[in-house]
Amino acid sequence: MNEVEKKILENVFDSLDRLFDRECNVIDVYALLFASEAACKNSEAVLLHEYVVKLESIIRSGEPEESQRDQALVTTNKLRVELNELLPVQPHA
Repeated sequence: MNEVEKKILENVFDSLDRLFDRECNVIDVYALLFASEAACKNSEAVLLHEYVVKLESIIRSGEPEESQRDQALVTTNKLRVELNELLPVQPHA
């Protein structure tokens, strides 16, 4: 994984934190994952496609935002674990 892909995946991880903290919506995370998948399409590091498809389905369900958020958090929990294992721990300054 090169530095650009690492930064992209760090942004994905951060977006999951923002979703948990209610600082963004499911559509925001979906848009970032969609763009990240395209940017990392040649990377073997992480397969984002399944999460893009699942989040799109959640968004299209038409359910209330809070319900979508809850479903998205459950759906992306495995991605969070994968990213946590994949990305190096950053020392705090």
